[in-house]
Amino acid sequence: MRVRGGTAGASSASRWIETREDHSRAAPLDPTAARGGGAALHAATPARRPAPLDQYGRHAEAALRETTIQAGPAVEPDPALDAVTLLSAAGLHVTNLWPPGDSCQLQRVATFSSVHAPSAGPSPPLSPPVGLLDELTRVLEPAFRLDNLVALSAERALYQAWDRFLKRHVALRIHLLPETPGRAWFVRETETLAALDHPAIRHAYAGGAVGTFAFRTANWIEGESLADALRRGPRPIPTALSLIRDLLSALEHAHARGIIMRRIVPTTLMIDLGGRGVITDLRYSNWCLPHVPPSDRVAAYMAPEVRDGEAGEPASDVYTVAANIYAALTGQEPDADPTQLVPPRNVRLAIPAVVERVILRALSHTPRDRYFTATEMLEDFVSDAGTFHRPAAAPQLSESGFERRLRRALGDDYELLEEIGTGGFGRVYRARDLDLEREVAIKVLHPSLTADPGVTERFRREAQLAARLRHPNIVSIYDIMGQAGLQWYTMELVPGANLAQVVQRDGPLSIERTARLLTQALTALEHAHPLGLVHRDLKPENMLIEPDGRLRITDFGLALALRGDARFGGATSRSGTPQFAAPEQLLGERVDQRADLYSLGAVAYFALLGRPPFAGVTPEQILARQTIEDLPALVAERPDVSKELEDVLRHAVASEPNRRFPSATAFREALESATGGFWRRLRALLQPEG
Repeated sequence: MRVRGGTAGASSASRWIETREDHSRAAPLDPTAARGGGAALHAATPARRPAPLDQYGRHAEAALRETTIQAGPAVEPDPALDAVTLLSAAGLHVTNLWPPGDSCQLQRVATFSSVHAPSAGPSPPLSPPVGLLDELTRVLEPAFRLDNLVALSAERALYQAWDRFLKRHVALRIHLLPETPGRAWFVRETETLAALDHPAIRHAYAGGAVGTFAFRTANWIEGESLADALRRGPRPIPTALSLIRDLLSALEHAHARGIIMRRIVPTTLMIDLGGRGVITDLRYSNWCLPHVPPSDRVAAYMAPEVRDGEAGEPASDVYTVAANIYAALTGQEPDADPTQLVPPRNVRLAIPAVVERVILRALSHTPRDRYFTATEMLEDFVSDAGTFHRPAAAPQLSESGFERRLRRALGDDYELLEEIGTGGFGRVYRARDLDLEREVAIKVLHPSLTADPGVTERFRREAQLAARLRHPNIVSIYDIMGQAGLQWYTMELVPGANLAQVVQRDGPLSIERTARLLTQALTALEHAHPLGLVHRDLKPENMLIEPDGRLRITDFGLALALRGDARFGGATSRSGTPQFAAPEQLLGERVDQRADLYSLGAVAYFALLGRPPFAGVTPEQILARQTIEDLPALVAERPDVSKELEDVLRHAVASEPNRRFPSATAFREALESATGGFWRRLRALLQPEG
């Protein structure tokens, strides 16, 4: 006869980490002892010593006071345990798997019509009786290959085993002693696991009895426990945020079936190789409550009412999940007294504020102050820090809910901190990279600009080119992504203000400062132009100035990517007029690196005068002034500007491209010659006229 619970389709899964209950009375294994006798306990198969208890599994608390425990649903006799349910072919009796002449006898697991909490009595032995593992091996080996004894206690053993019939690795849990209260507890936990079918909860494949042993098989999980992972320090923030979703989704599934888990601890919370959290231990659930020893508590991870012996409610599970997430993010156990809890961001500043808010509410002392259900907690979490689920229809391209949509699209990768700029292309936010725990800038393009697939493709191509630039005067691009109808890229967060803001705040710049900024900008162009990248939108807003005075240019290639085919070439300032664009760009003609040199010359006029060189309300008016080269007289307005510097700038903003400097290098050399400093001025004064 064969009994199966859960699903057989789950193949994911991590190395079993035993709970402290299994380890607390475990005896050392002696695989070298003589088979068949002696006082030393030995394994019948290659074995390894169970992992020692870590900080989360040790017996740290004295037994709490005994309280009356509320029973879960009534337990009916399980007909599946009338005969063994080891692996057998479909429709065949399990005894067909044993070789002829084998003396193994299948026996009925002790049934029970009522459940009573185990009574106190003498302490059980620390290890199974001598020779019991030999017998266990003899009756199990025909159906399983016992590869590794992972953990052993007085009543239970856990093997990593090979299922000979299904040809896969399984976790094989065996209860060793039939006439003990733990047998009913083991059976009830197996029934509880079998009632659930969720990827974040261990799957029970089969359960039954053979000889005097009860067993169950479940998926073997490749990975590690949260407790093991925490030995290396707090978990990456995106990993912890993903864990929140896994655990809350598992709680939703269990609660819908009337199961309250009551306790989840890092030693039994597995993280598989894909990063998914898997709950492996349900022995303390409300269905198993009549069998749980009153003193078996882990205060840091159990809600206060559960520690007091209550059956618990969905809000109790919200507490235990939040306690594990607190540990994952901070590397510390939460204080057992919620009123003494240290806020997570006091321990690790990079934790998003919304996550701290959710955790603190979930760890409230009384259930009514927490989330009532896992669903409520999950909805609150994903509303500000959730992953985007692609809708059946594309979202409308509007500003409605822009920031909330962006927060969900960013998922677990970034936390938005504040908006620091806006313009015709979209918005710029200061954000925190949750993986690297550093602040970055995120430029989010307006949805109307990326509705055209061609624009999106050009944008990605230009961003790839711009990401190759490595220069101290160019802002580095880190990443480009798109989701939820939005497109954005992340870049360095440059402290300070842009040139437009500096001029507005301080007025026109000195000649020395202007020359220094121009020189830095030209060296950046000398690096970019040979790589085939033309900026096409140099303007004061794209020229950032750090507190130490260093210039940083941003948005390389963005104008071509987004509006390369549009009228006026897409080069616009914050005011929306092409005040710094070259004439050929305004005419929609082909542009090259000389267009950037023109724009930089116009920016120099802006820095020295506090206004653009060509005034005009419309692009047409500006283009007309550019054509006749109606430039303001620098010397008249700034007597400290030399004639040589004015000539250099006039040369840069010539209306015909072939009359400008041919390269950034030529422009820089002319600028250095015109602003040679004290010795140049001294030579000019001493040089005789004529």
